[in-house]
Amino acid sequence: MELHSHHKRLRDFTGHTCSLHPDELTRNATEIALERARFALEEGRLISPGEALALAGSEARKDETLFSIARAVSFEMGGDLDDILCRLGEKYPHLS
Repeated sequence: MELHSHHKRLRDFTGHTCSLHPDELTRNATEIALERARFALEEGRLISPGEALALAGSEARKDETLFSIARAVSFEMGGDLDDILCRLGEKYPHLS
């Protein structure tokens, strides 16, 4: 039985539970990823995975998904991709 006050931080689409204590590298990478996602959203370039699948060719290359942002930041900074993606999904659940 799960208590109602217990909030499990689980991302449906990844099945990954966000770490409660990410390492410093992942925390820093997550902050960068959140900033990039916010900026992409403001510019109208942040799309859902379903929208990305519907686009083709050069149309899709100008846009970002939460996964593409998490993957890029993880590659650049070395943070944990799953945890970065999990945090982005928490912030922007309608785009995960």
